[in-house]
Amino acid sequence: MNEIGFFEAYFLWRNAMAAAIIAAGLCGYLGIFIVLRRMAFVSAALSQVSGLGVALSFFIGSYLGVDPHGDLVPWYTSPVFLALVLSSAASMLLALPEHARRTHPETLVALAYLAASASVVLVLASPRIVQEAHEVGELLFGSAVAVREQNLVALAIAALVVAVVHGVFFKDFVFVSFDGETARSVGYPVARLNGALNLTIAIAVAMATRALGTLPVFAFLVLPAGAALLFARRLWLATVLAVAIAVVSATLGYYLSFAYQLPTGPTMAALCALAWLPGLFLRRR
Repeated sequence: MNEIGFFEAYFLWRNAMAAAIIAAGLCGYLGIFIVLRRMAFVSAALSQVSGLGVALSFFIGSYLGVDPHGDLVPWYTSPVFLALVLSSAASMLLALPEHARRTHPETLVALAYLAASASVVLVLASPRIVQEAHEVGELLFGSAVAVREQNLVALAIAALVVAVVHGVFFKDFVFVSFDGETARSVGYPVARLNGALNLTIAIAVAMATRALGTLPVFAFLVLPAGAALLFARRLWLATVLAVAIAVVSATLGYYLSFAYQLPTGPTMAALCALAWLPGLFLRRR
C-alpha cells in the first residue's frame, strides 16, 4: 500500500479519475454501435491512428523547438489536434462505400492498424524524442496516471458534442446501422449518416486516447458492450449496462492501480474483461 491514502491524494488523481469516467461512459455508449456493427477492429485501428497523432506531435515539436508540456503549444503541433485530424481522416476513409473503396473493408482496417502501429514504433525510435519516448509509450498504452486540465476539458467538450449529435440523430444511426438496406430503400442518406457516426467515434477515440491511452480506450469501446449484450436483449438496456460496466471498471481500475501500484490502463482493461464472466455463465445456463 502507498504511504498516502487514496482519498488524501485526491488532488493527484481527480483529473485522471474524471477523464477516465467521462471516457468510459462515452466509449461504453459508442461501443454498442461498434460491437453490433462488427466494427471492433475499426475501433482498434482508430485508437492506434490517434496514438500516432500523439507521437507525431512530440516528433514535430522537437524540430520546431516546441515544448509539448508547455501551455503555449501551437495548435498545429497539439497532440489533441493531430490525433483528431488523423482519426477523423481514417474514419472517413473507412466509411466510404464499397464501390469507392475498391477494396474489402477488413483490408483497409488492417492497413490503418498496421501502418499506424509501425509508424508509432518508428517515431518513438527517433533520437529526437528519446527523452519523451517513455512518456509517449506510457500514454499510448495507458500507463499514464496524470491528466492535464486542458485535456480533461477537451474530452468533456468532445463528450458533449457527441451527446448532442447522437441526441438528434440517434434513431437514424440505429436505423442505418442495423437495417441499412431498408434505410437506403426509403431514401435515408446512409453513407452520410454512417460517416457522421464514424466521425463521432473518431472524435471520442482521439480525445480519450490523448487522456488515457490506446489500450483502455480500445477496451472501453469493445469489452463493456460485448458483456452487456450477453445480459440484455433490448438495445436501451444493453446501452445502460455497457456504460455502467465501463464506468465501474474505470473507477475501480484507478483505485486498484493507486492502492496496489498496478499499471492503470491494463487494470481497467482487465476489469472490463472480467465483466464477461457472469454473462458467459448465464448464457451457458
